[in-house]
Amino acid sequence: MSDCHNKHDNAAKALWLNVIVNFLMVAFELTFGIIAGSFALISDSLHNLEDAGGMVLSLFAHKTAKKARNERKTYGYKRAGIIAALVNSIVLLVIFVFLGYEAVMRLLHPEMINGDIIIWVASIAFAGNLIGALFLHGHSHNDLNVKAAFIHMLSDSMDSAAVVIVGILIGMYRWYFLDALVTFGIIAYISYESFKVISSSINILMEGVPNDINFFQMKEDIESITDVVSFHHVHAWSLDGEEIFMECHLRVNPMSTKKADLIRDKATEILKSKYGISHLNVQVEEEPCYNESLIV
Repeated sequence: MSDCHNKHDNAAKALWLNVIVNFLMVAFELTFGIIAGSFALISDSLHNLEDAGGMVLSLFAHKTAKKARNERKTYGYKRAGIIAALVNSIVLLVIFVFLGYEAVMRLLHPEMINGDIIIWVASIAFAGNLIGALFLHGHSHNDLNVKAAFIHMLSDSMDSAAVVIVGILIGMYRWYFLDALVTFGIIAYISYESFKVISSSINILMEGVPNDINFFQMKEDIESITDVVSFHHVHAWSLDGEEIFMECHLRVNPMSTKKADLIRDKATEILKSKYGISHLNVQVEEEPCYNESLIV
């Protein structure tokens, strides 16, 4: 329990750090973006502003997800983080539509830009965003909410790195169109990552089966237990992309209650150890169900 608590606290600290970094980057890049006349810097500052709002939402969801279960919320509040991840990713895509439009306009009508200011401002922004992303990376593997926040910071880092390169090329060759062109590559990559988060979030909210669960292999494993006749009526879902819940029916040959309990314990051990099921409800029965399909 203490390890889990420490992980939540560390993730919250990482999110707080990124909130501070993002608000600082907004003021910094917006100010010098206007001075330099760089759409890349201005758009990056707007991206950071959205990220800052997203981080605040992630922090709220992260705190809410830790609230204890109660008689009204028997599963707790873990899906608050999934909802935050979904909202953050959708908002990011909407902003990218706006940025893409503005980039097209700038591409069609290039304007003179101060490349030197772009280089040093974007370099500082890159360093700040990269540090923030690194703090989140270790907490992003099993938490979709934190993963969405990590993708936001990664997108900012890529954006800033690309802007540095653009500033160098503008300073050397006066290729002002690059200020807009670089935006498209960033939009493509981050949109791809965001769609993956959206897909995972929707699957969880729809109580879809986690991607790494193979019911057919599971059926083969459980029915290999002596006296197990049928493994069927299976449901599996996740609350937060980490904890997996499952319920199933197990038909066995006629036997004593004590022996049936032993078989249920063996099946439970297989499902928990091999498939990572966190919470399991196994219904043992001797009489056939009206429908013994794997999925009913």
